[in-house]
Amino acid sequence: LGQDAAIKEALVWQIKDLQKNNPVVKQQWAKYCDIEGNGTKDPALYESTFLQRFMQVHDHIVINMPVNVTLPDFYRQALNNCPAFKLAWSMYRQHAGQIRSDEPGMHTNQSLAGCLDFMGQAGLTAMMMGGMSPPPEEWAPNKRFKVDTSGFSEEKVHLIGMVKDFQKSGWERKEMWLAFAARKGPNKDPARFDEGELREFLRLHGVL
Repeated sequence: LGQDAAIKEALVWQIKDLQKNNPVVKQQWAKYCDIEGNGTKDPALYESTFLQRFMQVHDHIVINMPVNVTLPDFYRQALNNCPAFKLAWSMYRQHAGQIRSDEPGMHTNQSLAGCLDFMGQAGLTAMMMGGMSPPPEEWAPNKRFKVDTSGFSEEKVHLIGMVKDFQKSGWERKEMWLAFAARKGPNKDPARFDEGELREFLRLHGVL
Protein backbone atom coordinates (compact mmCIF):
# COMPACT_ATOMS: atom_id res chain seq x y z
CA LEU A 1 0.00 0.00 0.00
CA GLY A 2 1.10 3.57 -0.71
CA GLN A 3 1.30 6.11 2.09
CA ASP A 4 -2.03 7.74 1.18
CA ALA A 5 -3.78 4.38 1.00
CA ALA A 6 -2.30 3.35 4.36
CA ILE A 7 -3.50 6.59 5.96
CA LYS A 8 -6.98 6.09 4.55
CA GLU A 9 -7.12 2.48 5.71
CA ALA A 10 -6.12 3.54 9.23
CA LEU A 11 -8.79 6.26 9.27
CA VAL A 12 -11.47 3.88 8.01
CA TRP A 13 -10.59 1.36 10.73
CA GLN A 14 -10.53 4.08 13.40
CA ILE A 15 -13.93 5.49 12.46
CA LYS A 16 -15.52 2.04 12.29
CA ASP A 17 -14.04 1.16 15.68
CA LEU A 18 -15.30 4.40 17.21
CA GLN A 19 -18.81 3.75 15.89
CA LYS A 20 -18.76 0.19 17.20
CA ASN A 21 -17.86 1.26 20.72
CA ASN A 22 -19.69 4.56 21.02
CA PRO A 23 -23.31 5.05 19.88
CA VAL A 24 -22.89 8.84 20.04
CA VAL A 25 -20.00 8.75 17.57
CA LYS A 26 -22.07 6.50 15.32
CA GLN A 27 -24.81 9.14 15.21
CA GLN A 28 -22.24 11.91 14.72
CA TRP A 29 -20.80 10.08 11.71
CA ALA A 30 -24.25 9.59 10.20
CA LYS A 31 -25.07 13.29 10.62
CA TYR A 32 -21.70 14.31 9.19
CA CYS A 33 -22.22 12.08 6.14
CA ASP A 34 -25.70 13.47 5.54
CA ILE A 35 -24.59 17.11 5.80
CA GLU A 36 -21.09 17.14 4.30
CA GLY A 37 -21.02 13.88 2.37
CA ASN A 38 -23.36 12.08 0.00
CA GLY A 39 -25.33 10.22 2.66
CA THR A 40 -23.32 7.01 2.34
CA LYS A 41 -22.27 5.71 5.76
CA ASP A 42 -19.37 3.45 4.70
CA PRO A 43 -16.11 5.29 5.56
CA ALA A 44 -14.24 3.34 2.89
CA LEU A 45 -16.22 5.18 0.19
CA TYR A 46 -14.87 8.61 1.20
CA GLU A 47 -11.54 10.34 0.60
CA SER A 48 -8.94 10.61 3.37
CA THR A 49 -9.49 14.38 3.71
CA PHE A 50 -13.20 13.79 4.42
CA LEU A 51 -12.35 11.19 7.07
CA GLN A 52 -9.65 13.36 8.63
CA ARG A 53 -12.03 16.27 8.92
CA PHE A 54 -14.54 14.08 10.74
CA MET A 55 -11.90 13.05 13.27
CA GLN A 56 -11.15 16.72 13.86
CA VAL A 57 -14.72 17.96 14.26
CA HIS A 58 -16.83 15.05 15.53
CA ASP A 59 -16.58 16.18 19.17
CA HIS A 60 -18.43 19.34 18.12
CA ILE A 61 -21.28 17.61 16.28
CA VAL A 62 -24.29 17.86 18.56
CA ILE A 63 -26.44 14.75 18.85
CA ASN A 64 -29.59 14.46 20.92
CA MET A 65 -29.50 10.83 21.92
CA PRO A 66 -32.67 9.21 23.27
CA VAL A 67 -32.49 8.21 26.91
CA ASN A 68 -32.17 4.45 27.02
CA VAL A 69 -30.97 3.28 30.41
CA THR A 70 -30.24 -0.43 30.66
CA LEU A 71 -30.23 -2.47 33.87
CA PRO A 72 -26.40 -2.57 33.94
CA ASP A 73 -26.37 1.25 33.50
CA PHE A 74 -28.77 1.63 36.42
CA TYR A 75 -26.60 -0.63 38.57
CA ARG A 76 -23.43 1.29 37.73
CA GLN A 77 -25.01 4.58 38.78
CA ALA A 78 -26.37 3.04 41.98
CA LEU A 79 -23.04 1.40 42.83
CA ASN A 80 -21.20 4.71 42.32
CA ASN A 81 -23.62 6.76 44.39
CA CYS A 82 -24.96 4.48 47.12
CA PRO A 83 -22.55 2.59 49.43
CA ALA A 84 -25.43 0.61 50.97
CA PHE A 85 -26.53 -0.57 47.53
CA LYS A 86 -22.94 -1.54 46.71
CA LEU A 87 -22.71 -3.61 49.88
CA ALA A 88 -26.14 -5.20 49.28
CA TRP A 89 -25.12 -6.12 45.71
CA SER A 90 -21.92 -7.74 46.98
CA MET A 91 -23.75 -9.70 49.69
CA TYR A 92 -26.48 -10.84 47.28
CA ARG A 93 -23.90 -12.19 44.83
CA GLN A 94 -22.12 -14.07 47.59
CA HIS A 95 -25.30 -15.68 48.92
CA ALA A 96 -26.49 -16.50 45.41
CA GLY A 97 -23.14 -18.08 44.56
CA GLN A 98 -22.35 -15.38 41.98
CA ILE A 99 -18.83 -14.62 43.19
CA ARG A 100 -17.61 -13.50 39.77
CA SER A 101 -17.12 -9.88 38.72
CA ASP A 102 -19.09 -7.13 40.46
CA GLU A 103 -19.38 -5.42 37.03
CA PRO A 104 -23.15 -5.49 36.26
CA GLY A 105 -22.53 -6.03 32.56
CA MET A 106 -21.06 -9.44 33.37
CA HIS A 107 -24.42 -10.64 34.75
CA THR A 108 -27.66 -11.44 32.96
CA ASN A 109 -30.65 -9.11 33.14
CA GLN A 110 -32.51 -11.91 34.89
CA SER A 111 -29.88 -12.00 37.63
CA LEU A 112 -29.89 -8.19 38.00
CA ALA A 113 -33.69 -8.07 38.14
CA GLY A 114 -33.68 -10.88 40.72
CA CYS A 115 -31.35 -8.90 42.94
CA LEU A 116 -33.54 -5.78 42.71
CA ASP A 117 -36.61 -7.85 43.55
CA PHE A 118 -34.82 -9.33 46.57
CA MET A 119 -33.75 -5.87 47.79
CA GLY A 120 -37.27 -4.55 47.31
CA GLN A 121 -38.80 -7.45 49.24
CA ALA A 122 -36.27 -7.01 52.05
CA GLY A 123 -37.00 -3.29 52.21
CA LEU A 124 -40.76 -3.85 52.30
CA THR A 125 -40.39 -6.43 55.05
CA ALA A 126 -38.26 -4.05 57.11
CA MET A 127 -40.77 -1.21 56.71
CA MET A 128 -43.77 -3.38 57.56
CA MET A 129 -42.01 -4.59 60.69
CA GLY A 130 -41.21 -1.04 61.74
CA GLY A 131 -37.57 -1.57 60.94
CA MET A 132 -36.94 1.80 59.33
CA SER A 133 -33.74 3.08 60.90
CA PRO A 134 -33.28 6.75 61.79
CA PRO A 135 -30.94 8.78 59.60
CA PRO A 136 -27.31 7.98 60.36
CA GLU A 137 -26.68 11.40 61.90
CA GLU A 138 -29.15 10.45 64.65
CA TRP A 139 -27.11 7.40 65.65
CA ALA A 140 -25.12 9.18 68.32
CA PRO A 141 -23.34 6.92 70.86
CA ASN A 142 -25.00 6.75 74.24
CA LYS A 143 -22.39 8.00 76.70
CA ARG A 144 -23.84 5.94 79.56
CA PHE A 145 -22.92 2.75 77.70
CA LYS A 146 -19.55 3.79 76.35
CA VAL A 147 -17.32 0.77 75.97
CA ASP A 148 -14.31 0.58 78.30
CA THR A 149 -11.32 0.02 76.03
CA SER A 150 -8.73 -0.30 78.79
CA GLY A 151 -8.72 -4.10 78.46
CA PHE A 152 -8.34 -4.09 74.67
CA SER A 153 -5.15 -5.06 72.88
CA GLU A 154 -3.11 -2.34 71.22
CA GLU A 155 -4.05 -3.87 67.85
CA LYS A 156 -7.78 -3.60 68.52
CA VAL A 157 -7.48 -0.01 69.77
CA HIS A 158 -5.56 0.79 66.59
CA LEU A 159 -8.23 -0.86 64.39
CA ILE A 160 -11.02 1.01 66.20
CA GLY A 161 -9.18 4.27 65.56
CA MET A 162 -8.80 3.42 61.87
CA VAL A 163 -12.53 2.74 61.51
CA LYS A 164 -13.42 5.99 63.28
CA ASP A 165 -10.98 7.96 61.13
CA PHE A 166 -12.48 6.30 58.04
CA GLN A 167 -15.96 7.47 59.06
CA LYS A 168 -14.76 11.01 59.72
CA SER A 169 -13.23 11.30 56.25
CA GLY A 170 -16.59 11.71 54.51
CA TRP A 171 -20.33 11.19 54.71
CA GLU A 172 -20.27 8.36 52.18
CA ARG A 173 -17.64 6.52 54.22
CA LYS A 174 -19.70 6.91 57.36
CA GLU A 175 -22.60 5.32 55.48
CA MET A 176 -20.34 2.42 54.49
CA TRP A 177 -19.58 1.66 58.14
CA LEU A 178 -23.22 1.96 59.16
CA ALA A 179 -24.27 -0.43 56.39
CA PHE A 180 -21.57 -2.90 57.44
CA ALA A 181 -22.49 -2.62 61.12
CA ALA A 182 -26.18 -3.18 60.33
CA ARG A 183 -25.28 -6.60 58.88
CA LYS A 184 -23.80 -7.64 62.22
CA GLY A 185 -26.49 -6.41 64.59
CA PRO A 186 -27.75 -3.27 66.34
CA ASN A 187 -24.36 -1.95 67.48
CA LYS A 188 -22.71 0.93 65.62
CA ASP A 189 -19.74 1.55 67.94
CA PRO A 190 -16.57 0.01 66.41
CA ALA A 191 -15.41 -0.85 69.94
CA ARG A 192 -18.21 -3.42 70.17
CA PHE A 193 -16.83 -5.39 67.20
CA ASP A 194 -14.06 -7.97 67.40
CA GLU A 195 -10.74 -7.52 65.64
CA GLY A 196 -11.67 -9.89 62.82
CA GLU A 197 -14.78 -7.89 61.98
CA LEU A 198 -12.89 -4.59 62.06
CA ARG A 199 -10.22 -6.00 59.74
CA GLU A 200 -12.94 -7.37 57.46
CA PHE A 201 -14.45 -3.91 57.08
CA LEU A 202 -11.12 -2.15 56.56
CA ARG A 203 -10.01 -4.70 53.95
CA LEU A 204 -13.35 -4.51 52.19
CA HIS A 205 -12.77 -0.81 51.60
CA GLY A 206 -9.06 -0.98 50.84
CA VAL A 207 -7.78 0.55 54.07
CA LEU A 208 -5.78 -2.53 55.10
